[in-house]
Amino acid sequence: MLHALVNCSHRMGSTLLHLFITTLVVLMAFTDSGYLLADEVQLKNGHVMRGKILSDDGHQIVLQVPEGKIWIRRSRISSVLRLDPRKTLIDECVRRLERGTPGSAIGFLRREYQHSPHQREVLPLYRKSLLGEVESLLDRGLLERALGLWNEYCSLPGSHPQDIPLRSRVLAGESLLCQLESTIHNSLESDQPAEAIGHIDALLDRFPSEGWKWEETLIDSKLELGRRLYLSGDLARAAPLLIEVVVEQPPLLNRTRSAIVHCAAQQHGLSFDAAFELLPDDPTLHLAAAEAAALHGSGFDQSRHLHRVQELVGAQIHPLLLEQQLIQDASDELAGGLPLVVPLERRLAAVSERLWRDWDLPASPPASLDLDQHEDLETMQDSLGLPCGPAILISEKQYGRVISETLHLVPDFPFIDQDQLPREMFRLWLPRILGQPRDLPPWLEEGLCVRSRGTLALQRDQLLLARANSLGTLPEISRLITMKVSIEDELFRAACGSLVDMIIEDVPHILLPEFLDQLATDGLEQSLSIVTGTDTLHELQQRWIRSIDSGP
Repeated sequence: MLHALVNCSHRMGSTLLHLFITTLVVLMAFTDSGYLLADEVQLKNGHVMRGKILSDDGHQIVLQVPEGKIWIRRSRISSVLRLDPRKTLIDECVRRLERGTPGSAIGFLRREYQHSPHQREVLPLYRKSLLGEVESLLDRGLLERALGLWNEYCSLPGSHPQDIPLRSRVLAGESLLCQLESTIHNSLESDQPAEAIGHIDALLDRFPSEGWKWEETLIDSKLELGRRLYLSGDLARAAPLLIEVVVEQPPLLNRTRSAIVHCAAQQHGLSFDAAFELLPDDPTLHLAAAEAAALHGSGFDQSRHLHRVQELVGAQIHPLLLEQQLIQDASDELAGGLPLVVPLERRLAAVSERLWRDWDLPASPPASLDLDQHEDLETMQDSLGLPCGPAILISEKQYGRVISETLHLVPDFPFIDQDQLPREMFRLWLPRILGQPRDLPPWLEEGLCVRSRGTLALQRDQLLLARANSLGTLPEISRLITMKVSIEDELFRAACGSLVDMIIEDVPHILLPEFLDQLATDGLEQSLSIVTGTDTLHELQQRWIRSIDSGP
């Protein structure tokens, strides 16, 4: 039988030539210990996977392999073979080393070395796998990962790094890191933010985990470069930089709001609709939207925007003066001056109008809401006795029936009109949108509310999810759908929103109430194939990860 192992190549490094001599004693030690007996799973596509079957429910099996766990649908399996007791997962790790892919076994060997009673037997193979992977990573130019595994090798008993030829290559990688850091400092000292950004990007490309050291410096450099480009009139290059710094650090919206809106008015960066989320009553933006509407033959929209400008500034409209005022506001904000304040009543009205428009709701939004404004977040949390954010909808119930709802908020909190305010206002209007009382599981309600937020908040969600996916910290769907209450966590909220977005993306608004009612009644896991077209939560998780990888 041929064994075409998954995730294995046939490359063999120079450090692996005498593998069997050095590992024979290890394997003999394991054959007498009854250590993690293995199974072979023959797939219908001809591949063979060796590991330990942890569970088999008739629909899928969970196979432990050196890299971790793999879920395999039964329909894809040709046969399962129980191996001879002498064939263990350690034997499989040796095969990985022999075939030139030792890195796939390191996680398993690390855990066994740290937690199993077979520490002494695992150690030689653990060391050799580390060295083999270090060589492979250096060959591929992945210096940071190589340095990390080299340090891990040096920390193990019996290691002799000074006698290993790889040492000079590792030291060269450490020297490169120092050189890159030096060039960054030189750029900062000479007040060249563009060069500093380029050098930081080059360093992070080689050494990603160094990002925490340079995060603030990178944001500051991008903000300064965006400011200079904006003041020079290069709005096309300024817009993406200013948007990026807000997505990375939302409080910086107070420094960039007017500049981002001005860029949008010149058709750079955000769309008109997204810019109106930031400054719903800016006359320059309304004039730009009216001009665009005229070009597209939309007389109604053109008239609407021009009428709004007249309401704001009167019958005499001077476009150049209005734009100059916006530029002055943007310059003051970028220099650290007081941010332009949009009255709370106008922000509430703008959010309500957008939600009504997005969901095709009849009539008009209510003219007033029950509000309780707080001076700052700490005062609000003390008053409510809750670890909440700067906006939260508090419902009072009697015998299961809602008798009052109050929106508590800190009006001047940065980014609130992009994030917490539209989220909690959507929660307030959710029964009207669904046409029934709000009674959804936390993950589903939170996901719907998250989707209602502003453009910049949704872009931040994409950033958080992509970052979590690359770090392997993306929440499991099984954990999301078993939440008992909503939680104050950016990543979990972003995950709920992304999951709900994927599930309902093809559902028309008119069918959404019935669809959500089925999800709430039956549960996601019980209605998977109907609502998602997948058979298991694991398949749905993989589909979700692929959607995150593909981006918006």
